Amino acid sequence: MASLAKLGKFTLKELGLLLEAWFTFVKWDLLISFTEYDNWRNQISLSANSNDANVNLSDATQVKQIKLIIKLSEISARFQLRKMNCLRRCISQQQILKKRGFSAQMHIGVRFEKEKLLAHVWLTVQGKIINDSEAVTSRYSELKVNNEQVILNTLK
Repeated sequence: MASLAKLGKFTLKELGLLLEAWFTFVKWDLLISFTEYDNWRNQISLSANSNDANVNLSDATQVKQIKLIIKLSEISARFQLRKMNCLRRCISQQQILKKRGFSAQMHIGVRFEKEKLLAHVWLTVQGKIINDSEAVTSRYSELKVNNEQVILNTLK
């Protein structure tokens, strides 16, 4: 009940974004969990769009908007029925940002821990990490190729 009481601190616009994020997470969770990768892989973009030039990180208003989108989507992710891993979060956040004219680049990194291969995904805008920390992402070796489709095709 305490969580519901906290909803009153948000503006209507923020509540709308929370709701949009919640449904975007549900959409991607269902797609990833219950459909073949070939059905949704074309909707994933690792690279930033040409709109990236429209993002001005020296503009405090744009930075504030991006931070708010990430913050509210992270709150929404915590209230999902299932845990939203980094892939689901990044795909959803990238989609929400793109809808508002912000182009984010998705990064996939890997590392070995106790003979186990671990992977992690994060977003950047113009090279600045927006939904994770440098401390976390620096532990992974980023998969880099000239053509993002090579990475996406190997994820089958």
